[in-house]
Amino acid sequence: MNPRPPEVPTAILSWSIDRSPYAREMKCLAPVFLSLAFLASLVSCAVAPARLERIRNLVQPNAKIDDRRLIHLLDQALYPTEPEAAKAALGEFVETWRVLHRDKAAALLIRPGHPQTGPHYDVMFEASHLGSYLPSYFDEINDASAYRVRKLKHYQREGIGTPLVALRENHQASPLEVYYPPEAITRPLTAVAESQPPQGGMQRVKIGLHCPLFQDAIQYGETSLPLAADFTVPWARLLARSGDLNRLKLTDAIARRIPKRETRLYLMENYDPRKEPLIMIHGLFSSPLAWAKVSNALWADDTIRRRYQIWHFLYNTSAPALYSGRQLRTQLRELRKLLDPSGRHPAMQSTTVLAHSMGGIVARSLISRPGNAFWDRAITVPLSELTLSDSDRAKLQEAFFWEPEHHVKRVIFVAVPHRGSDFADNFLGRLGRWLVAPPNHFGEFYQRISEANPGVFTEEYAALGRGELDSVSALSPRQPTLQILAGLPLSHPVEQHSIIGDRGRAGPLEESSDGVVPYWSSHLPGAISEKIIPDSHSAYDHPETIAEIKRILKLPRR
Repeated sequence: MNPRPPEVPTAILSWSIDRSPYAREMKCLAPVFLSLAFLASLVSCAVAPARLERIRNLVQPNAKIDDRRLIHLLDQALYPTEPEAAKAALGEFVETWRVLHRDKAAALLIRPGHPQTGPHYDVMFEASHLGSYLPSYFDEINDASAYRVRKLKHYQREGIGTPLVALRENHQASPLEVYYPPEAITRPLTAVAESQPPQGGMQRVKIGLHCPLFQDAIQYGETSLPLAADFTVPWARLLARSGDLNRLKLTDAIARRIPKRETRLYLMENYDPRKEPLIMIHGLFSSPLAWAKVSNALWADDTIRRRYQIWHFLYNTSAPALYSGRQLRTQLRELRKLLDPSGRHPAMQSTTVLAHSMGGIVARSLISRPGNAFWDRAITVPLSELTLSDSDRAKLQEAFFWEPEHHVKRVIFVAVPHRGSDFADNFLGRLGRWLVAPPNHFGEFYQRISEANPGVFTEEYAALGRGELDSVSALSPRQPTLQILAGLPLSHPVEQHSIIGDRGRAGPLEESSDGVVPYWSSHLPGAISEKIIPDSHSAYDHPETIAEIKRILKLPRR
């Protein structure tokens, strides 16, 4: 994540240092302490974006439960004394069913004793349409009302049924599950029970587990009734499991030559062939957790939820952005082919990208065709004259002469250094370059090319030839990559929108900055809209930013 950098008033710092017994030494070390504090604030993902607390257990661990409990709960759900009691009973029924009949979609619940004590229940779970599930798919199903959410706005919707939170351990049992978060597969569900009048001492009950990300209402004859939903608890349940991402440290995961987490495009919900993908790309020293508040707010917006499905891209931010762009393009093409081999789904016709900071440079590579622009500045001979294996030749071809993604029709840039940032060249940047290290496979690839073809890299790209070009160096305004990329025309019509922070300070807009990226670097002359947010570089989850993202996403396609 990119939490907001701490504001340390210079006067207070000077006062404290001047009165220290070690004033001279502390003055020399103050920039180091400030720099380390600033960098630590950028990578302090140990602070989880949400906290989930279980406030009651409906099914007690090791408790003795049997079908009699299920019958009692169905009685309460179908013949309630008041609506909320019925909802609670149905939620506990589904949770108890998952414990007693984990692999069954149907069962006959026989009342003990004489038949006159009431009808038996013939219960069947139905999953008859997209976005409905059988209980056996999940390892856990719980009533969402049994949880309290902290540090994240709790979005709920009133309606028919009982909101649930369902969790499945991701064992990557199918090719698609590779593209789900490894922490878990969590889903919002809503349980709806339909019963028929008892006949011969038997009452049929059908229960549907519907995902409110797929449907908003339940149809009863000619009447459509809103489906109750809890959008936040399932999201918070996943966030609470994101231990690896929460504990990312600069020297542990983000800047490792062998990263703990490989670059991956993740589906945050089941693929819906009707809805446009919204790909969120985090920034430098960050992770997809940066989008926790944004994703939560977008899921809860009816208009946006019906139109978009959320995907997150996790990448190692110690490598240059264009390298991560190549990885994203490769995975995006593989995923699209897996989801829709024919390419005919409405979802495959257009894509929106939301990108923060360095993620915007990654996004820019999706909508640009470089031609020879990068090659001519970096390498002194044509590709055909290099001594390369077939595999390395194909990788180099894609790295320098890539084809854009024409399905990307809209990009929302948040605090993006299109033309670089002086941050990369100042003391903080030098410290960052000392700490970060490009991944091994990146460095080894370019070292291999240099060893087989001595002297082919230009002086400007000598560091690339040594496999030493890192993400911080690549963000320097003097580094040619950003100059070239910013000068490339768009490969196809794309709606570009800019959201820029200025920390709310007075002064000319042209001279403003978010503390890391100056306005002159973030500003896009061709953008359809530009919104200035009174916040720092970490403005991605500012309320005004979220409101602007919602506004843009609701615009009709041009």
